[in-house]
Amino acid sequence: MMTNLNNNILPISCQEVKQNSVDFFLGKIKVKELIELVSVTSRAITGFNDLGEPLYNNNDYIQREPNPSRVNSIKNYLLTDEDACFPNNILISVPSILLAEEVKNGDLEYDESHIFTLKIDKNRINLTSTEAPIYLQIFDGQHRFRGIQLAIQELRQTGSNDEKLKELENFEFVVSFFIEAEIEFQAMLFSIINRTPVKVSQDLVYDLFGLTIKDSPQKTALAIVLQLNGLREKEDGKVGPFYRRIRLLSRKEKGFDSPISQGIFIKQLLKLISPSLSKADQERLWEREQLLTGGNDRTIFRQWYATNKDNNIYKTLLNYFIAVREIFIDENGNSYWDFGITPDNALQRTIGFTALIEILIKIFPDCMREKNISIDFFKKYLVKAKNIQLVGDERPYPFTSIGGKMLKDDLEKLIFD
Repeated sequence: MMTNLNNNILPISCQEVKQNSVDFFLGKIKVKELIELVSVTSRAITGFNDLGEPLYNNNDYIQREPNPSRVNSIKNYLLTDEDACFPNNILISVPSILLAEEVKNGDLEYDESHIFTLKIDKNRINLTSTEAPIYLQIFDGQHRFRGIQLAIQELRQTGSNDEKLKELENFEFVVSFFIEAEIEFQAMLFSIINRTPVKVSQDLVYDLFGLTIKDSPQKTALAIVLQLNGLREKEDGKVGPFYRRIRLLSRKEKGFDSPISQGIFIKQLLKLISPSLSKADQERLWEREQLLTGGNDRTIFRQWYATNKDNNIYKTLLNYFIAVREIFIDENGNSYWDFGITPDNALQRTIGFTALIEILIKIFPDCMREKNISIDFFKKYLVKAKNIQLVGDERPYPFTSIGGKMLKDDLEKLIFD
């Protein structure tokens, strides 16, 4: 916890942490205080002179420039998500010249309950000098800091939301403070943290929306995908077109082919509700009726979602892909959609699914005009492309993004030209 002793000395209460031969201090600091102490720059502090003043690498910029796209994404996350947080700590190197007094961590026996105080002398901070600025250096966490810094700047300039501005100014970062961390140590630690990050699968991300209480396009999309994947039989006794066809949590179910991942299916469905995936992230916090506007000609399910007609979305996808399975058949009446019955082809792959979604977008305005989402309605469009060559001596459509575009373009020409 921090309390201001005076306007010039900023005390930061910390606990000492010992890991092998490395000592650092773990504490927290409010963003409005951190903004006055650090600078986001590609210039790296490489060492310190006899006075404790930082030395810089002016020719070979070691510190990476923050990625504008990533910074902007973090800024929007903070401005739009009321639950936005960063529980992981940022790493900061503290030049000893900025300490009002020495941290006496070497003379005391280590006690995990003992609280140390870093006293930062703000009079010695110099963020404006082009030759020899002096500041605390963030060597891991620049994107998070820069994102919240820009969010605060935007709120201050627009004066649009004083409550949100106050929240972000008092936002607390968990920080690991290293006293005069050498550049080699910074580089080593940074590379270890960022070298092999484990990317969370989109399947798992979307699966977690099923645990949330709040309604959202993501939760609706997940529910529809799971319902389609579990539909064994319709009224006519036929197995549903997606029965165990969707790979849940990136795993193939034993004994079944599951070429479409849950994450890909949900992303495709989200883009039929929201104009983009980034917009969908914002709209997950909205009430449904707020989505009555703001779509485009590709967000074909937006109005249905906004008016609580999720079942219409489900029935459209179900009937459309039943029509796909019954139209695209070989000379023996076997469907190119079904595994094991016909040779491996584009319709049994993700590229076929995404291409068919593009065709559904083109057909959908007629569905709305005629108020018809029946299987037969979709068949009268798809039948025009029933003779498209899906198998042959050479694969007509490579299982790549290029092959998917080729398939979409050919289906579109056959159906609509």
